[in-house]
Amino acid sequence: MPLDAARFRQTMGQLATGVAVVTVRTPQGGLGMTASSVSSLSLEPPLLLVCVGHDAAIHDVLLHAERFGVNVLASGQEALARRFADRARQGLDVSALETSPGGVPILAGALARIECRLHGHFTAGDHSIITGLLEWSDVGAGRPLCYFRGGFDGLGA
Repeated sequence: MPLDAARFRQTMGQLATGVAVVTVRTPQGGLGMTASSVSSLSLEPPLLLVCVGHDAAIHDVLLHAERFGVNVLASGQEALARRFADRARQGLDVSALETSPGGVPILAGALARIECRLHGHFTAGDHSIITGLLEWSDVGAGRPLCYFRGGFDGLGA
């Protein structure tokens, strides 16, 4: 018998993960969503995956986007993580943001800023697994923001 949702959250909360904000341009500007389910997928070709709930505002936009961004947050960017986890605050004013070479909105100060071309998507339970082909990245310095047991923290020195 499968675990109930509360036990599943408690169990998976034991896995520390990095925190990223997925971004995409829309006709109205852009959208961003905090994601902890981001992972490398393949070296050849360079692919990553991000898991997005079917009910997320960004879900259908990502499925039809040519490109999207993944911004790996740095320690000290918890406010950004919280903002983009709040469905009421996921809109982006792209005129106030930097953009990748392909025009994807990216966030200043992130440890890594990545532009992906949509590669594919697959349904898995109440989420879609969205894969992206990395076409550009910018890597900074610093420590990552992590998510563990329902809260944000950085790695120790």
